[in-house]
Amino acid sequence: MAFKILVTSQKGGVGKSTLSANLVAYLSRTMNLGVTLIDWDPHGSSSTWLNQAPDVGAVIKHLALPVDQGGNRPIFEARLQMRRAASECDILVCDLTWSDSLAGELMFEFDMVLVPTSVSEIELAATSGFLNRNRWVFDSASERRPMLVVCPTRVLNEQLNSDVFTRQRFPVSFMLAPPILESQSARDLFERGYLMDAQDIGGESFREFGEAICAAREIRMAQANQPRKPAPAKLTEQDTSRVRVPLVATRPSVLESIPNASQYSVLGRYRQRKTAENDEAIVNSRSLSQIGIPEFLKRLARGNAAKL
Repeated sequence: MAFKILVTSQKGGVGKSTLSANLVAYLSRTMNLGVTLIDWDPHGSSSTWLNQAPDVGAVIKHLALPVDQGGNRPIFEARLQMRRAASECDILVCDLTWSDSLAGELMFEFDMVLVPTSVSEIELAATSGFLNRNRWVFDSASERRPMLVVCPTRVLNEQLNSDVFTRQRFPVSFMLAPPILESQSARDLFERGYLMDAQDIGGESFREFGEAICAAREIRMAQANQPRKPAPAKLTEQDTSRVRVPLVATRPSVLESIPNASQYSVLGRYRQRKTAENDEAIVNSRSLSQIGIPEFLKRLARGNAAKL
């Protein structure tokens, strides 16, 4: 059965199409699996990118959903299109600009929901509102609930110290992906190439983002294969905040709970880690590619297994 990823946001200009196209290319090339993109965006930016750039072996579909009809029609059509595409691939990525006319039940069709957002106040407010309106999906006790990953995009270096991903702003269970940094390559490579090949901060940050999404996929698949357990006691609002952890590949601990402190900065932590890694590379002449990925996955799995 195909692993299904939804890339969605109600806000335009947050890098949703860039993330979708480049994630499809990354998954197809690095995992050597069959990947299909369903581009539900009327503008078709992500499908156009993949169709014009060098072929990565992915199947590209630019389809439409009858979102203007409301009711259950869009979700029925989405399920039909997904069922057809999923039967022919290992990973299905869907690019969708969310509309209030869409039923939140559609998200239960996916294993993972990626919500890109910049760290500007107006876009953070829009993202927070979108997640709050659909928190019943992500905080559901159902085993079918998707894994929610918030993806900071187009992040500037000076924004890495900003304190934005707090429990007060995002009162919903989520994981936080490594930030995708702003770079000229994201614009220059449109229809020409992919971020994973860029030799700048944009390419480096996207490769780390891709690794984190692959690790999250492994965790999600491991969770799905776990034997059913008795339903846990209902958590209080304070308890549910403890499962909101960043998906940043920090060392030595991969997963860390976000403390309830205004001084905490996930993006600042990212910059500190990158500085430390650069210093270590100078001392030890080690490249970032030599980081112990097996240990990274092992720690990530242990941290999530403890919550099951």
